[in-house]
Amino acid sequence: MKKINKILSITLAMMFLISCERSLDINNDPNNPLSSQTNPDIVLPGALTRSGSTLIVTMNNLGNTVGGAWGGNVLEFSGPYNDEFRYNVTSTFYDNIWDNLYTRTSNFTSIINFESEENYDNHKAIARIMRAFYFQYLVDLYGDIPYSERHQLNENITPAYDDAKSIYRDLVSEINIANSLIDNASADAESVANSDIIFQGNMTMWKKFANTIKLRILMRQSLMTDAETQNHITSELNGLTTSDFLGAGESATMNPGYANDAGRQTPFYGSFGFQANGVPTGGNRSAVGSEYIIDLLQNNGDSRLQRLFRTNDAGLYVGIQQGALLGSLPAGTTLCKMGVGVGVEAASDANASRDAIIMTAAESLFLQAEATQRGYNIGGNAQSLFESGITASFNQLGAGSAAGYIASVANTEGLGWNSSNPIEAILAQKWIALSCINGAEAWIEMTRTGFPNVPLSLTQQTGSRPNRLLYPQSEISGNSANVPSQTTQTAFSTKIFWDVN
Repeated sequence: MKKINKILSITLAMMFLISCERSLDINNDPNNPLSSQTNPDIVLPGALTRSGSTLIVTMNNLGNTVGGAWGGNVLEFSGPYNDEFRYNVTSTFYDNIWDNLYTRTSNFTSIINFESEENYDNHKAIARIMRAFYFQYLVDLYGDIPYSERHQLNENITPAYDDAKSIYRDLVSEINIANSLIDNASADAESVANSDIIFQGNMTMWKKFANTIKLRILMRQSLMTDAETQNHITSELNGLTTSDFLGAGESATMNPGYANDAGRQTPFYGSFGFQANGVPTGGNRSAVGSEYIIDLLQNNGDSRLQRLFRTNDAGLYVGIQQGALLGSLPAGTTLCKMGVGVGVEAASDANASRDAIIMTAAESLFLQAEATQRGYNIGGNAQSLFESGITASFNQLGAGSAAGYIASVANTEGLGWNSSNPIEAILAQKWIALSCINGAEAWIEMTRTGFPNVPLSLTQQTGSRPNRLLYPQSEISGNSANVPSQTTQTAFSTKIFWDVN
């Protein structure tokens, strides 16, 4: 308990300091205490917490709505998720993803650049891993971005843009450097246990997490057929086996000491659960299961349905088509809000203090299954990894045994291993496993592969989902000389470099 309180105290202090940062796109105030002169042990928990909140709340909301898992509760709101369901992507549409990730990742850079007689190699390794984790998302959502000139404070407030593919290459190099720092950390390295709110100083787990991020970066590019890319993937996976990645029961989660107090709740619950006084949040009331996901789970006897969503007032599971209006629902129908498996079904101290999820074991196992099925040599068996991914998802949600479900859908097209395209089954099961938990990842993977084939919103006006986000207004205003030109169609007409569909 003393350890948790210490971490929480540090984290809350850092969250206060971070809140004083300027809202410019990628630069910290040079007078802010979060600089290269601040002890990494102090900076790390706040950096992990605030960057994680963007992933868990804002990016999750984006991916679950645009990606098809959530409908809007038209019974309690007029036009919920109107912009999301219209795919109304503008320079202000979810612009806080860019602003927050650039600001928060600058704290990881300050750790990496910290100079001291003390040895902070493990802190620096974690900072490199997490910076790579979030910069992958920046590339996946925006394409070319400022990278080589990132986080230079007032030395360069108009950084140049780098090619997205070259950034991807460097992210892998960053992870390799981090793993080397861990492998070669000397006995006098400062302990990271008190500030590491993810793995509590277990550097073996940090290496597994790093390798899983690396695998995700490489698998994003797996549909590219050019020799250079395929050689790169093969070379970087050389020597890695399934035991080097996150496995069953090894999800990456964080908890600095969450509690059911204002400002201290776990991020997902604080946004999609209940306020500290027990009043449901707007997110709790507005997010309901889409008709697609409710039917997909219910029609295939998937017990994850009962964990992802609650029954409606009649004890039934009823979803709604995205963009549907109130008049489309039969009189007296109510909709299914999120449930006990994601911890927002009721106001409680236990739900408010749950661990926040950064990456699940299920995601890692599905990545390994796809890599193996595509012929990359990481050991293991693709079908076994696929089934382990489903099992990990059931375990994550507390949905009971997965064995019966795996057997029952084995021959179901698009869901079971014996369907005509096992890759489609892997991606569909991965989409289910990520729904409500990491919506951004689910949407990005759908964009990369086309699986699953989720219906478009009824109110969409573009004929397709967006491929990416637009550069935000903060960047257009503050870095106009370098930001690539764009129109309202750019989000649909241009693709991230790995998107070959």
